[in-house]
Amino acid sequence: MDAISKMSLVELSSHFNALKGADVCWPRIEKMISDTANSWLQSGKAPNDLSVMNVWWHTCFELLAPHQVQISALNYQDEYIEIKNLGPAIIDLSGWKITAGDEYQTFVFAKDTLIYPHETLRIETYLGSTLSFDSKRPIWNNKGDKGALHDCNGALVSTWLYGDAAREHLEVSLVNFDGLEVKKEGDEFVEVANLSHSVIDISLWQIRGNKGQQFEFPNGSFIKPQGVVRVYTNQYHPSTGGHNFESQRALWSNDGGKASLYDNQNACISEYQW
Repeated sequence: MDAISKMSLVELSSHFNALKGADVCWPRIEKMISDTANSWLQSGKAPNDLSVMNVWWHTCFELLAPHQVQISALNYQDEYIEIKNLGPAIIDLSGWKITAGDEYQTFVFAKDTLIYPHETLRIETYLGSTLSFDSKRPIWNNKGDKGALHDCNGALVSTWLYGDAAREHLEVSLVNFDGLEVKKEGDEFVEVANLSHSVIDISLWQIRGNKGQQFEFPNGSFIKPQGVVRVYTNQYHPSTGGHNFESQRALWSNDGGKASLYDNQNACISEYQW
């Protein structure tokens, strides 16, 4: 590898260490490539263009892959797990693997398996599907489990938790009991935090109050790694999940109260008192 290529790799690595998310990294790298190419053209350094650009692009794809390809769904009732390519690059999944809770439950992607930008791949449990664990029995525990995606080098890329496997990683982190909205206080909210580096499925989990307040998260609800969701009294905020009680009156007393988080098996996971 020539000196320019080595410098390019160092520069790319430093940018990825400093920035998070493909949506930020990719435009930055694209500009770096464009600026470098223009510099070569102006200086007449054309002979090595192809080899250097190949290094750039292959390195970009390798660095972007863990940011792009993520577990996007896990259905323990219908027995499948899905991964999605968030874009913008085509990713070669050869040798990547998905593991279920049991160490012997592993699916390995075949050679030349490609996932295109914004494409979703579903890996079934049972025999007969193109992508399948080829299992004769269920592999996803109904009470709780962990799905993990690893790249071809064995590095952990994405994890998904649900049920009792998620309990220790969630807490009611805040109750905004004194809203600014006059009388109805629709801007009150209960906040639930994900303390882990995994996506956590909270479908059918509930928030309950000590005065009969109750909200159930609909199917498909999840919290991103290190993220939060909020359940407002009567406001819609997509950035924090878009959940609300749809209550026409204030729910949380300024004089004191309690909000609790219950999982989908009716076990109390966390309480917040004020």
